[in-house]
Amino acid sequence: MEITLLNAIELVAGFQAFLFAVYLVLKKDGQKISNYFIAIFIALLAYNILDYFASFILNSFSENIKAFLQMFIYLAAPALFLHIKFFLFPDTRLRAKNLVHTIVYLATLMGVVALILSENEDGVIPEETEFKYSLMYYAVLYIQMYTYLFLSYRLLKKHKEIFFENYSNTNTKRYTYLKRLIFLVAGLFLLSFVNILTRFALQLENFRFISYVVISAVLFLFCWLIFNGLKSPELFVDKKNVQPPVKDLVKEKSKISKLETDEESREMLENVNRIMVEKEPFLDASLSLHTLASETEIPARELSILINHHLNKHFFDFVNEFRIEKAKELLTSPDKKEFTVLEILYEVGFNSKSSFNTAFKKHTGLTPTNYRKKHSLSAA
Repeated sequence: MEITLLNAIELVAGFQAFLFAVYLVLKKDGQKISNYFIAIFIALLAYNILDYFASFILNSFSENIKAFLQMFIYLAAPALFLHIKFFLFPDTRLRAKNLVHTIVYLATLMGVVALILSENEDGVIPEETEFKYSLMYYAVLYIQMYTYLFLSYRLLKKHKEIFFENYSNTNTKRYTYLKRLIFLVAGLFLLSFVNILTRFALQLENFRFISYVVISAVLFLFCWLIFNGLKSPELFVDKKNVQPPVKDLVKEKSKISKLETDEESREMLENVNRIMVEKEPFLDASLSLHTLASETEIPARELSILINHHLNKHFFDFVNEFRIEKAKELLTSPDKKEFTVLEILYEVGFNSKSSFNTAFKKHTGLTPTNYRKKHSLSAA
């Protein structure tokens, strides 16, 4: 058995991926179901890139065994989608209807059975038949993967909307992680598609180098996942109770009873604004809609409709407006002139310098440092 540089990279990537998959399965804390699905995704990719070694081991028993094992790659896209779904919605339960995600796998499995049955008397599959099945195999794989990536991205956008309607926490690293994961996998499979198209479908041997690019991209993806998993365990969201999207709450309430009149809404908003100014609950970086609902003695659903629907702004933005006003006050206060911008952003309820700078510039048109300089010169 001759091992090339490409095989060596495959072996390193595959071994590393399997170890990380085992770690995720055995990990006691975090989100168990979400961890299981990303472990399945990683393990399936790892087995797929170890095709050379699998062929060497399994072909001595039966080529059919290898063919059946290769079909498991059709569970990779559903596993990635379910990882993202359970990551974002940890209260979701596994149900029998989730088995619908195995339809493509089962269909291709039946295709392999049909292909094996088409063997001639010598036990050899006609070359033309095998070529057509291979083209169908790859076409279905890429269509399935990009369909699930689209569904994953749509799910991510939906959850981000719900998050901004319920929380004021400015740490949104988990969305960055998931978005990057989706785009990295999309890029990886695009490279894989180019590799299959040039080397298999068109049989252009001059493009052999793309195989090295693909396996390097796989290795990078595995390293990136390991880096994020070990460095940022807080990416896994807590099991917090959140409201459904506001548009659903409004529809639900309109069916049960009339929405509040403009006068009633105005009075409740005045009460909320008064509490925000007097008690300053926004100074708590983890302030949620439920916490503020307790402070204002307004049911969480009513408060969600009041802020997100009547004011036409996310709870996230509503709270940050008060934080920015407080920050402006502290930045121009003589008593706080020795405070750094970092100290002030933490004091007013932000937990990230980048999110503070972005929000501050959005509301004032200036960075916190420039705002302080401008008003210091005005005072002088």
